[in-house]
Amino acid sequence: MEDMYAKAEQVLDFLRDIELVVAELYRRFSRCFAEDRVIWEDLSQDEEGHAAMVTELKRTLLRNGSPFEVGKINLASLTTYRQSIENNLSRLQRGELGRQNALFIARDFERTLIEHDFYASIRSDNPEYRAIQDKIKKETELHLQKLENYIRTLFPF
Repeated sequence: MEDMYAKAEQVLDFLRDIELVVAELYRRFSRCFAEDRVIWEDLSQDEEGHAAMVTELKRTLLRNGSPFEVGKINLASLTTYRQSIENNLSRLQRGELGRQNALFIARDFERTLIEHDFYASIRSDNPEYRAIQDKIKKETELHLQKLENYIRTLFPF
């Protein structure tokens, strides 16, 4: 039983850290690409909000002893995802990313979060937990939509 709690805690900590690294990437994009500052700052703030929600997910899950299960999750894929974000932070710092690259990278990160549905790996019937989980998922879907629409507006093909 303790292994399940430890695994849930590990996964949620990992997800929180990913949200914070993405927030930092978007914050740096806002400084480098001033013409897109508003969208980057908005996305960055949302990602910081997601990190706070993940902390609340963890608190909710572990606080009241509600039953939950940890499904199959590949921690290596979470590690790879985070490393990819960090690599792009480094590339940005070295001046290797342009405006269009930044938008496409962000779109791909958001799409990956949706496709892999990392948050669904921990399931609970706790209504508070599920509400927070659903909110993160919906906001991530909105991020993808917002980025796709913005890209289409700037770079129609």
